[in-house]
Amino acid sequence: MRRLVVREHTKVFPWDEEGKPPPPSHIERRLYKRLKRFDQHGRKEADRVFLWGDDSARTTQWVGVIQVPGLQVEVLPKVDDAQDDQVRSNLLYMLAIAGQVPVRDRDVAHLATRRAPLSETLAAIFADRLHRELLLGPARAYMRREENLRRFKGKLLISQQTLHNAAHRERFFCRFDEFSEDTLMNRIFRAACRVLLDSTRTPSTQDRLRHCLLLLDEVEDVFIHDELFDQITITRQNERFADVLRFCRLILKERSPTVRSGSERSFSLLFDMNRVFEDFVAAFLKKQVIPHLDGYRLYPQAKNQRLHLMTSKGRGVLPLRPDLLIRASDDRLFVLDTKWKQLSGEGARGGVGTDDLYQLYAYTRRYKCRRSVLLYPQVNGAKCRDFAIVDTSKQVGVRFVNLSRDLHKERDDLACELTYIVKEGITAQ
Repeated sequence: MRRLVVREHTKVFPWDEEGKPPPPSHIERRLYKRLKRFDQHGRKEADRVFLWGDDSARTTQWVGVIQVPGLQVEVLPKVDDAQDDQVRSNLLYMLAIAGQVPVRDRDVAHLATRRAPLSETLAAIFADRLHRELLLGPARAYMRREENLRRFKGKLLISQQTLHNAAHRERFFCRFDEFSEDTLMNRIFRAACRVLLDSTRTPSTQDRLRHCLLLLDEVEDVFIHDELFDQITITRQNERFADVLRFCRLILKERSPTVRSGSERSFSLLFDMNRVFEDFVAAFLKKQVIPHLDGYRLYPQAKNQRLHLMTSKGRGVLPLRPDLLIRASDDRLFVLDTKWKQLSGEGARGGVGTDDLYQLYAYTRRYKCRRSVLLYPQVNGAKCRDFAIVDTSKQVGVRFVNLSRDLHKERDDLACELTYIVKEGITAQ
């Protein structure tokens, strides 16, 4: 299988010269066409991994893995001054901290040191976690059944009894509840195991996935579509499977059961870097920063603290949802809004988008902050700056975090940087 590793917002080209190996960022045209069909099939234009031109395709903000027969494309975040292995390791660390992959806190260190392809690492994460939970016992629940039985059980269904058993007085068409492993959740786990078995090439991961299937041997194989996930209720009995279930949704959402070549299925496992960056910063602040700031509280998406920009007939209009709202012990507020963009550092605004400044202006005025901050990944040439809001003492700041270093080993340095940004924002009030 041809494997191509590219970064966000870079171009991929088709290659037409038969018999010659394609140069970097080029793939054989037949594979290029296959990739294009898969990316465009059933996806809205805003959700596609590539922007398709006449004779090239540019990656977007989606990172992860797309696999079509004969080709696997791995898209990594675009980070300055970092090699692929470091970028891949940092991405896995960010996904783990953000809760987008089912990894326990104590396993994050091992995860951050892996040098395997992203697809193999993600498959191993899923297989290890699901296997560990299944060994404790699969999720079970009472399932409603309707069957034609030889002995009475539950409630007799009169109409079905008359239809099916008029000549069979020894049978009973009944409805009953049965405590079973054949639940929708376990069907989803079984489907995810089968999809990953088609895509992974690591023997240890394949063995773990097969063992998971054996542990789910009493569960029926069915095709899983995305709407089925909304039918599952998380309870105290099955909550230990919740993060594995969320990961299954990523695995199965992008599945294509019809595109095949031999035993290979088309498959993708993708993450929106805008969301990854936001969730990572929020989770990192919650775990590594806020506990060390006495009296400070963090409200992701301003949960339970949401205000409206306008009102109409006594009702709020235009609700404001800052990524991170931080409240000090004396009720001073600070807004931190994450932006997964690479600033150019040029011009009066330093590359900061007009819409971003308007958005932070609204947050600053409505939440009565002295300062709010736009937080970007560090890029070469970009500098911190402050924009003074006219006729007030308020400011919108631009700050950066360095994501090109080893985020796991240097997490204390990252915590110090974010602590300084938060204190600077609060003390400016």
